[in-house]
This record gives sequence, structure tokens and C-alpha cells, in this order.
Amino acid sequence: YRRPFEKFLQRYAILTPETYPSWRGSVIDGCRHILSSVHVEEDQWQRGKTKIFIKNPESLFLLEEVRERKFDKYARCIQKVYRTYKARKDALLRRKEASDILYQKKERRRNSINRNFVGDYIGMEDKPHLRQHLAKRERVEFAAECTKYDRRFKPQPRYIILTAKYIYLIGGEKMKKGPEKGKIVEVVKRKLSLDQVTAISLSQMQDDFFVLHVAEYDTLMECIFKTEFVTLFSKKYELLHSTKPALRFNNNLSMVIKKEGWGGGGTRALNFQRGDGDFATLKASSKAANISIASGLPADTRPSHDTRQYTRGQPPAKAPKSSKGSASSA
Repeated sequence: YRRPFEKFLQRYAILTPETYPSWRGSVIDGCRHILSSVHVEEDQWQRGKTKIFIKNPESLFLLEEVRERKFDKYARCIQKVYRTYKARKDALLRRKEASDILYQKKERRRNSINRNFVGDYIGMEDKPHLRQHLAKRERVEFAAECTKYDRRFKPQPRYIILTAKYIYLIGGEKMKKGPEKGKIVEVVKRKLSLDQVTAISLSQMQDDFFVLHVAEYDTLMECIFKTEFVTLFSKKYELLHSTKPALRFNNNLSMVIKKEGWGGGGTRALNFQRGDGDFATLKASSKAANISIASGLPADTRPSHDTRQYTRGQPPAKAPKSSKGSASSA
């Protein structure tokens, strides 16, 4: 292998920080520095008048391999920067979409209004016992732990999973027969197509409750990621029907309950009122529930343009005071 000094230096300059992006010195010294950096012995190459000669193919293969590694490293850096930029841009877009849905309709939580959307909060890829209930290639848009309330307003743990066409409510059930008799197994408690959901009701306060309205009977849920769920549901619903879903905001809600046995279904009332704590407290009677919670941020609050990742209960740290004693706003 032989190549003019200038072309050799140009091709392999990327191998060392001293030669890339520019080398300060003679081209011969630059070529010598590159070969030395990849530990090519001096007896493996020779300098001519205008060209450099590589004696063994192994030395040339080594140069090419190191060069490919350098390009791969820089490509990964560029991809990482772009992915970060794209993620921040998408986060701002999702925040805006969520803000538009709740704007002037529902109070916001102080520690979650600037939270970035994640989608899968339970790690569906690592939970085959949940994944088995979905279709083989069904993409998960949203998945989280939540609480479902029955006709007597007793809480029951659930997983809520949203895909492009369905809402799954999965919970534990004690098996009564079969090889797993007596064991608690995760089963699909309810599967709803997006077509079946006639509306979603929420209060005007900062609580996490929402009601899925279905023709047969309704379901009362509580999920700390309810804003993200409602936003993603609205997007998927609009893609299917070319119209926005019905979202109702009122502090006095009504829900239809499931008929059981000979008993009638009937309705249950949800009354939201001001309380003291930032987390809702539910007091139930036979056919109504009073839910109290403190005031949140005003309904016209917009999220900031800061795309750092925050989680509930962990507000952004305050900026340190400058030398003049003034604090920069978050």
C-alpha cells in the first residue's frame, strides 16, 4: 500500500485529536504521529520522497479499523444530540396538547404540570404476564398502575393499558380451578374498544379521578398520570373517528354502575369539594362519594418551556441566587 503523504494524512487524521481537524506541522511528522498512535512499528512502514509505504496488510487493516471506530463514535454522538433535541421538542408538543385539553377546564397540579410524558410506566417489555393479554404486535401507547372503584367505592388495584384501538383494565383474580387453583393471576377485567367509550368525565379540581363512560356501565378510575392518558386517548380516538372525543368537566358527576344478579344497576354520584390536602380523600355513602382536595394551580396555567425531567413530588430545584442577590425564575 502506498499513498502520498497529504492524502494519507487527510484520510487518517481523524485517528488522533492532534491531527484532527487540523495538523500543525509538516505532513511527514503528521503521518508519523498517526502511525505511532495506533502502535504501528517503524519497521512496518517506510517513507519515500512523496509517498508513504505500508509493508504489511495487517497494519493497513488496523488503520482502517480504528478509522471506522472513530466514525462510529462521532455518528453516535450526532445521533445522541439529535435524539435529545427531538425528545425535548416532542415533550414540549405533548405538554402543549395536554394543556390545550385541560385549559380553562381543570386545575393543574404544581409538581406535575411540567412533567415529561413517558407512556409506559410499568415496563411492559419485562412483564410477559401482562403482555400476553394483548395482540402479538399490538403497540402500547400508555400503561400505568391505577385504582378502580367498585359500586361501593372500594378501591381495587388495576393496570390500565391503552393501545391504538383498545383500553385494557387488568387486575388480579384468585383462580378457583385448574393447575393454578388458589393462585392470584392477572386477568383482563375489562377490555374496551375506543368506539365503546362515549365520554370521559373529570372534575374541575386537581384530583386524579376520571370516569370512563360506556353504554353498558361506567368505570371510575384514579391514576396520577390521568392527564397523559386522556391526551393519548384523545389523539387515538381522533385518528379513528376524525372527531374529538367527548370530555366533560364538572364537580358533580354521575356514573352508571353494573347490574349484578337480581339487583338493579342504578347510578352513583361523585361530588368534588374543596379540602385541605393536595391528595384527594374519598368519603363514601351508599350511593354517593364526596371527594375533597385542596386548590391546585389555576385552570389557565400553562406549562413552562423547560424540558428537564421532573416526577411527581419532586419539583424543580430553585435556581441559586446571583451575586446581586436576585434569583432567576424557573
